[in-house]
Amino acid sequence: MKSSTKFWLAIFTFSPIIFLFVFFGFFFTVFFENIIELDQNHGDIPIEFIQSLFWIISLIVLAALFSLGIKIYYIVHTNNNTNNDTNKKVMWTLLLIFTGIIGSIVYFFSEIMPLKNTKNQIQID
Repeated sequence: MKSSTKFWLAIFTFSPIIFLFVFFGFFFTVFFENIIELDQNHGDIPIEFIQSLFWIISLIVLAALFSLGIKIYYIVHTNNNTNNDTNKKVMWTLLLIFTGIIGSIVYFFSEIMPLKNTKNQIQID
């Protein structure tokens, strides 16, 4: 696998976590202030509240799409990998399905960014 492909896979693998931090930052700065303002307006919904709600929902949807896309790519990658036996394919598929973002990060570091082969290293006697 080319290093540029690994670079883009790293970006897509860690993007849901980055979106999560952006979401919490946005929630506690902008959206939380709009909730306080909504309480002070006695039920009148200000336009800023709807705009901030749109951005929060957009961040959640974008993080979910990135997470689902990278998960599907990794499941296809593990099942098409000729080095994996059937047990390893089933194990990785189940881990990727049930562990979410954590499973994708573990798969990235253990299968996408493997250590160099020992035949390329100099053996010390």
